[in-house]
Amino acid sequence: MTITSCYKKTKGTENSNKETPQQHSETEETEKADVNSKISEQVLTQLAESNLKIVAIAQKAQEGKISKKTRITLESVEKNHSELKDKIREIAKDNFIIIPNTLYDTTIIKNFIDEMNITLYLKKLENSLNTELDLYQTTNTTTQNNDLKALIKDAIPVINKNITLIKEEQNRLQ
Repeated sequence: MTITSCYKKTKGTENSNKETPQQHSETEETEKADVNSKISEQVLTQLAESNLKIVAIAQKAQEGKISKKTRITLESVEKNHSELKDKIREIAKDNFIIIPNTLYDTTIIKNFIDEMNITLYLKKLENSLNTELDLYQTTNTTTQNNDLKALIKDAIPVINKNITLIKEEQNRLQ
C-alpha cells in the first residue's frame, strides 16, 4: 500500500514569510525616508510665529500716520507674508500639525509702534525680516521634507524682496 501526501512542497515556499535581504534593505530605506521627510512641529511653529510677527508688525504700523508710499510698502510686506502663512498652514495640515492662528502677542508691538517714529519702526521690521531669513536658511540646511524645502525655496526670495523694499523706504525717508 502506498500513501501519498496532499502537501506539495514548492521551491522557496519554506521562506515565503521571511523578507529577503533586499526586501529588508528597501523597508529600512523607506522607513528612513519617512523619518527624514517628517517636519518637526517646533520648526514649523517657529516659521509660523516668525511669519505672523512680520504680518502683525506690518498691520500695526499701518495704523499710524504714514505716507502713502510707506503704506504701500507695508501692505506689500503684509500681503507677501500672508501668502507664506497660507503655505505654512497647508504644510502643517498635510503633516497633521496644528498651528494656532495667533502665536504672537501684538499688544507689545502696538505699544512699541505708538512710542516710535516710522524710521525706527522700519528698522525693527528690517531686523525681524533678517531674523526670519536666518530661520528659513537654517531650516533649509536641516530639513529633508520636500514640501518644506519647496516653501523655503519660495519664501527666501520673498523675504529678500521685502528686506529690499524696507531698506528702500528707509533710504527714501532719510
